[in-house]
Amino acid sequence: MDAEGTIAPRYGNFFTGHLLCMSQFLLAVSLTLTALSCSNDLEKKEPVNASSQAINFECNYSECKANSKKLFIQYKKAPVAFNKQTLLNNIRDSLFCCWLGTPWDFYGTTETPGKGKIACGYFVTTLLRDMGASVNRVKHAQCASEEMIRAVCIKNSIHRYSNENISSFIEKIKLNGTGLYIVGLDFHTGFILNDGEDVYFIHANYAGKKEVMKEIAIESTVLSSSNYKVIGKVI
Repeated sequence: MDAEGTIAPRYGNFFTGHLLCMSQFLLAVSLTLTALSCSNDLEKKEPVNASSQAINFECNYSECKANSKKLFIQYKKAPVAFNKQTLLNNIRDSLFCCWLGTPWDFYGTTETPGKGKIACGYFVTTLLRDMGASVNRVKHAQCASEEMIRAVCIKNSIHRYSNENISSFIEKIKLNGTGLYIVGLDFHTGFILNDGEDVYFIHANYAGKKEVMKEIAIESTVLSSSNYKVIGKVI
């Protein structure tokens, strides 16, 4: 040390460099531990609720359409003998999953899930076409939903309800059995799916997040707030 008690320059450079290296090493260790901690926290988080948002699903839409059309053709040829649940599960777990989270727009006409925007009527007719049902995608998307339902749905499955409370409405759907339905509301349209486990409302939602959503039907504000409901079975 020099007369004032400070480290002489020739040793000062050594100790200064040593302390700098140590501080950088400790900083690196700290950042690594923090990153590991954050990673663990992410792994512990609950999965995204698939009822209203797009889930972690690898969508090959061309393949999904091909599989659904194949099953739909088999169902139409022998609706009694065919295992309808297989078709419903395929549509629920593939076609609908691809579309979840696609933005809604009043003038939306996209044919590709996740790209562009879609209106409620076009969502219904696009899905019907892509699953293999006979539908005029543009004409039926733009007409009154009841007209679309009469054109597409099984004739004796069409029912109309006025001022029916949501609980009673859902119970009647359950009594009609498992299936994929189209529902027309005061100013909206979408699908109702009774898969045997629950009843869902799948639609291009104009309220809230304004996107394609899959909701528990009895919890849907849009569905319950409509005074008029007309419904028909597709499958």
